[in-house]
Amino acid sequence: MTCWLKYVPDVKRYLKQYKLNDSQAGYILEGIEKEVGHNPELIKAVVDFEKKNLIKRLKRKGKEKAKDKVEMAYV
Repeated sequence: MTCWLKYVPDVKRYLKQYKLNDSQAGYILEGIEKEVGHNPELIKAVVDFEKKNLIKRLKRKGKEKAKDKVEMAYV
């Protein structure tokens, strides 16, 4: 089990106004894990520190996926 799964409810609570599903919260937490490593305490600290700004991580992830799709279309 990945260490960030237990923080999905926290992310969803902080971003309640955006009505995130579990997979979107997971994308946010995966990005945090890539930055700070496999350390549950650090992941929780980042989640608590950023709170409402966590949505920016999801938007950035969406832009990266769109960019990857465009690049694959031109290959």
